[in-house]
Amino acid sequence: MRLFTPLPDAPRFKIDGTAEDDAILDAWVEGATLAEWYESERTGIVTVSMRIKWWWRRTRRVLR
Repeated sequence: MRLFTPLPDAPRFKIDGTAEDDAILDAWVEGATLAEWYESERTGIVTVSMRIKWWWRRTRRVLR
């Protein structure tokens, strides 16, 4: 039994080294959704609004 439940937005994946698992972890660390992360990787562009949104998601995790 766990003392603390995982945060609802915490990623759930197996650590087996696939590219998708790496993308899930990278997106979560940055505060992005997986779709947003793939889009930024595909285009190479991260807008100011995306950075602010991702910053807020990272900050919200810390404030909980």
